[in-house]
Amino acid sequence: MKHLLSIILSILLLTACSESKHVQFQQLQHIDSIAELNADSAIVMLNAINRDSLWGNDNKFYFDLLKIRANDKAYIAHTSDSAILSVINYFENHDFNNLLPVAYYYGGRVYSDLGDAPQALEYFQKALDCENINSNTMAVVYSQMAEIYSNQKVFDLAIPAYKKAIELNTKNNNETNSYYNIRNLSNIYFQQDNLDSALILYQQAFVYANKLENLFLKSSIKLQLANVHLFNNNYSETHHILNSIKGYLSKEDSILVSHTFAHLYYRQNNIDSTIYYCGKLTKSQPLNAQLNGYNILANLHMHNNRINDAYDAMIMATKLSDSIRKIQTPQEIRQLSAIYNYQIRERENNKLKQEAHENEIRIISLVGSIVIIIIIALFSIHIIRKRKRIISLKLQNVELLLKQSNEFSENAIAQNNTKIAELESQINSINNENQSLIQELENQKRLLELNNEQARLIKVQSENAINTFNNDPFIKEIHNRLQNYHINKNILSEKEWTILCEKIRVLFPSFVDTLQNLPFKISNYEFRVSILIKTKFAPREITRLTNHSESSVSLTRARLYKKLTNDTGKASDWDNFINDI
Repeated sequence: MKHLLSIILSILLLTACSESKHVQFQQLQHIDSIAELNADSAIVMLNAINRDSLWGNDNKFYFDLLKIRANDKAYIAHTSDSAILSVINYFENHDFNNLLPVAYYYGGRVYSDLGDAPQALEYFQKALDCENINSNTMAVVYSQMAEIYSNQKVFDLAIPAYKKAIELNTKNNNETNSYYNIRNLSNIYFQQDNLDSALILYQQAFVYANKLENLFLKSSIKLQLANVHLFNNNYSETHHILNSIKGYLSKEDSILVSHTFAHLYYRQNNIDSTIYYCGKLTKSQPLNAQLNGYNILANLHMHNNRINDAYDAMIMATKLSDSIRKIQTPQEIRQLSAIYNYQIRERENNKLKQEAHENEIRIISLVGSIVIIIIIALFSIHIIRKRKRIISLKLQNVELLLKQSNEFSENAIAQNNTKIAELESQINSINNENQSLIQELENQKRLLELNNEQARLIKVQSENAINTFNNDPFIKEIHNRLQNYHINKNILSEKEWTILCEKIRVLFPSFVDTLQNLPFKISNYEFRVSILIKTKFAPREITRLTNHSESSVSLTRARLYKKLTNDTGKASDWDNFINDI
């Protein structure tokens, strides 16, 4: 009788547990359906559930997957892959409710947030390879893969992936996702200057935005249409669209509106309106928007012969470009590191499969050694790349300085005058009916004249600085000593050399920094020779001030030029470079 009672109680307990497990599963399914439309509510509901209270591992790992899904839908970035890897491992070994393709998809989403594009693409591909994947999951997988390819500028793969996503979303009547996929595909065509295809697809996206009755989406796609019309030189339509969408956009899109307005008015040479919208860009938060603003201003001022304003705008654009490069470089390194790490992982996986028959201790030792080697290799690569970047930046600065010195030299001015004369001759010989060619030649002539004007301005500023320098009492005292002191006697003390350097730094603010940041190390003696050249001391005076022979000073100048350009040159070539920077 006691045994019978125990059996009955066990049966009742198992039945109750089974019913409880089923009820909990239905509750999780309900939360799953809510997460699609209201992720924040789903997160609140999941946080109210104690995982340990769930019956069975099926429900527990389904719960874990739902937390990842809800956070993803709420745009909460994933910071670790540990949770999703546990979920994937479980569903790979337990076929529960067709959740493996979904788990693989969120594996891809996690690694996308972690910046590991190759690993993300691998999990997305695993999801597509599942026989039981449904069309909705397949559509979002293709969309995510297309976005990764697009971000990596691999448009040949991004375009077919977006097309597949659009096809599936159309089949599933998912108008929202269709809108975003079509818009993103349009953006790719726009980047590739395929304006006809971009226009057609933007118009399709606008149809979906109308169906969704979403003013923000309609305004956003109108902004893209305005840009297409702008590049097609349809200025009236561009202006009409831009005016119609003011006040309906996000802050980010409002900046893009200002950017489009600035381009529009620049093309129409409407100076005041261009300056107004460029001002909005330069005062905005994103560095890229500021850079675009200053670039447009520089072109505008150059076009209207405002040399000083154009120069100021170009200086600001250069500084912003450097800042953006410093931000982008670590991101590029992370992307390259992710690809490199992925290749290493693949190679190690193959090794482990081939050596599976070996004992566990040997495998652990091998993997440990490889990890150490990888760490050392990555560290070494990082150091080498860092050094190469520094050297490359310095070489770029040298190339810029050499180019600038050539552009603003007397020889360049003479060459420009010759070209101007040739252009004037061509303009006079062209039939007045060919106005487009005349305009183009006039623009070329104006640009050469601007370059000459800037070169003369720089020359005058340099001459004024030298005159100020020579009238300084301290400098006059040096010239007096040069006439009266005996040869082979130190004319300047170390303290006076320091004073001299400070005076030069005040007159030529960037000159001393430029010398000290050359791609090769400049000695104290070479540095002194260079600053004396800059301040117009004669070679014989330099020999006395540095207490060296004329041949030594001459060889030093020629050697510095060879270090700079890797070409054999004369001492005067270094003098010309110094005088032009």
